[in-house]
Amino acid sequence: MNINAPVFYNDQASWPVGTDSFFQPQRAAFWVLTALIVNGLFYTVNMFSLGFRVVPVTAFLGLLVWGLYTLLFLAAFRTLDLLEQHPPEAFILAFAWGGLGAVYFAAPANIAIQSLCAKLISPEFVAVWGPAIAGPITEEFLKIAGVILLVLVARNQFQTYLSVLIVGALAGLGFQVIENLSYTVNASMHFPLENQVYPVFLNLLTRGLMSGLWSHAAYTTIASFGIAWFLLHPERPMAVRVAAALLSFALAWAMHFIWNSPFLEDLFDNGYGEMAVLLFVKGIPVMIAAGLIWRVAVKENGAHLHALAAVFVPERDLIRDDEWVRLGAPMQRYKVRREMGWTYGWRARRLKTRLQREQLRLIRKAGTYGRGPQTLRHEIAIRQLRAGLDPLIQPRQP
Repeated sequence: MNINAPVFYNDQASWPVGTDSFFQPQRAAFWVLTALIVNGLFYTVNMFSLGFRVVPVTAFLGLLVWGLYTLLFLAAFRTLDLLEQHPPEAFILAFAWGGLGAVYFAAPANIAIQSLCAKLISPEFVAVWGPAIAGPITEEFLKIAGVILLVLVARNQFQTYLSVLIVGALAGLGFQVIENLSYTVNASMHFPLENQVYPVFLNLLTRGLMSGLWSHAAYTTIASFGIAWFLLHPERPMAVRVAAALLSFALAWAMHFIWNSPFLEDLFDNGYGEMAVLLFVKGIPVMIAAGLIWRVAVKENGAHLHALAAVFVPERDLIRDDEWVRLGAPMQRYKVRREMGWTYGWRARRLKTRLQREQLRLIRKAGTYGRGPQTLRHEIAIRQLRAGLDPLIQPRQP
């Protein structure tokens, strides 16, 4: 997309011509994505219906607990301004694909693969290695398929690595949450004690806290980096771009395989302490790989924001020098907000948070549409927030 191209508006539509929204009824990918999500919704409701009848306390408490778990992840993403990459419908579709569309296909496919392995090798082999063989094959493919569908729905929404990775992370999170809820309900139905509460917190501890950071969201983030590299390097030969996408997918697949495999389990007993150590040891490579990928993506996103701001938002009353330097550093922006709250109070921190987000929105909108009436609201908001924030912090400055 040419960021210097003039912007034309269609009087019959609220979305500017030439800029994709995620509502694209004229595109086949939109209907494929929607149909599979709706189909997955009916499948998931039917799958949980027995659990709601047999262990209703577990089912409702599980919904609450895993819902709060999801909100914590979203709060972390929002704190780092990662949710500024796309409009909310992108993340709703990504999460819904992971939790509904991908789960619909993954559950029966995993059963089919394990049944085939039992016939070709042995049931004993499947009992040990079945999850490691079936899970990565079906689940990683299905999750990344949703990311590809979203890219096909709104291609020019994806202009940086980070814009692809955050969608992948949300798709993985959706799969992770629905899978964990399913395990929670099933565990309660087969629990040896008459207790519908204990299985919820047991699964929250083991599947949420002890393995949540290096689970599906991390795998799909790693696989999504290959899709991002494919999209953002059209100057490279097609074979190289495809190879990069396949290599990222293979890395995510291998890490998922190792996680599901019985590797290292003989070195630890079944106690919670040693189980936590085992999960930590298995999860460290995933976190290192995902962390390196996020770091590359954040750095590239910062360069992208700096380039747009230099061209479209040169006014230093809108973005001051110290703010301009931190555009590509989410943790530094968060640190400034936190220190401002400690020094000047909660109101100063809230105003600074809103100011930073309005600056990001101004840069992104200007880079897509150009400066003009379409960005005026953000310019006014920045100046108003600045007028409210400066009196709070200037009197105490040396």
